Amino acid sequence: MKSKLHFGLITLLSGFFYSIASAQEQNPYIINGNAFQENCNCYTLTKDLNEQAGSVWNKNKIDLRQSFDYKFNVYLGCKDALGADGIVFVLQPIGTSIGSSGQGLGFEGVSPSIGIPIDTWQNLDFNDPAYDHTGIYKNGDLTNGTPNTLAGPVPALSNSANIEDCQWHTFRIIWDALTTTLSAEIDGVPKVQTKTDLVK
Repeated sequence: MKSKLHFGLITLLSGFFYSIASAQEQNPYIINGNAFQENCNCYTLTKDLNEQAGSVWNKNKIDLRQSFDYKFNVYLGCKDALGADGIVFVLQPIGTSIGSSGQGLGFEGVSPSIGIPIDTWQNLDFNDPAYDHTGIYKNGDLTNGTPNTLAGPVPALSNSANIEDCQWHTFRIIWDALTTTLSAEIDGVPKVQTKTDLVK
């Protein structure tokens, strides 16, 4: 895998995210599909409508030989049973298009890649648990229990099976290049981590 990758958020769900990562150029993002910019650092990935898909990719490739710590505020809507699929943080060197739609969250089939979703829909063919969950997956494969499942799935929230709760949540992604450890937190609670050499 190349050491410089695009990172982005892709969703097929009504949702917003607010980036509080380190300052970059005025508008460092490529916006696709139904996504749009709300203000300086806030983007709506999709409105609360059927058949929506959107993605926001950083124009600036990151160097995985350096550690990073990204923190996003995410809003995943208010609909549980009538909601959609979720949101995913992706690292990949291929491009900045919208990706696939539906249960693949725009991540399915993208290889090489690493994805950390907040998955809000139980896809039985992906061996999803009944609760909203997160994990770490590689090569566009979100099927739980395969060799591409690097961590998880675990509940997205510790106190609820549903993160589509009309509340803002923090989603933090941490890469420690020295220890080759990738981890994710939701609302300050460590959720998943894996040791893997992303540069290789």
